Amino acid sequence: MKRFFLMSCLAFALGSCNNETKDTKETPMAKDTATAEVELPYKLDKPYKNWQMGSTENAIAAMKALKSYVDKDFTALSALVSDSLEVAFDHYQSKMGHDSAIKFFTDSRNMSGDIAITMYDYESVVSADKKEEWVTLWYKQVWSDNAGKKDSLSIIDDCKMKDGKIAILDEKIQHYQVKK
Repeated sequence: MKRFFLMSCLAFALGSCNNETKDTKETPMAKDTATAEVELPYKLDKPYKNWQMGSTENAIAAMKALKSYVDKDFTALSALVSDSLEVAFDHYQSKMGHDSAIKFFTDSRNMSGDIAITMYDYESVVSADKKEEWVTLWYKQVWSDNAGKKDSLSIIDDCKMKDGKIAILDEKIQHYQVKK
């Protein structure tokens, strides 16, 4: 019985060997869904931009802008904001000039005390045609208001970068459940 089992395994192993060379070209769907015909559950509003990994410099600029805001260093923040800034926050959207944006952030920051950031992750992407660059930051923000009451949010910032500066800031938030 042992000999039969051993011979069967050996025959199976030899039978499964194949010396034919196979074409190793990948199908377009496996690598490049932008050009492949795929059926998506939802139609895209605009054509897919075939995003690639973006520059680390843009991620650093976006994080420096956040740190400048936290540290109340509005001179440094000013250098990282584009000539015009479009913002989209929870219940607030606006497009403003550079000086108005810095005043907006200054007024906003002065309404709270200490802020602590725990950065979870980031990603920098650029469209294949190099016309759009975005940085996404995932982090937790804990702050106290001027009366000392603490609160926190889980935040995702999508920053459209133009020439190393933030041109659009689109922020999504998740409130933590209040402990009783």
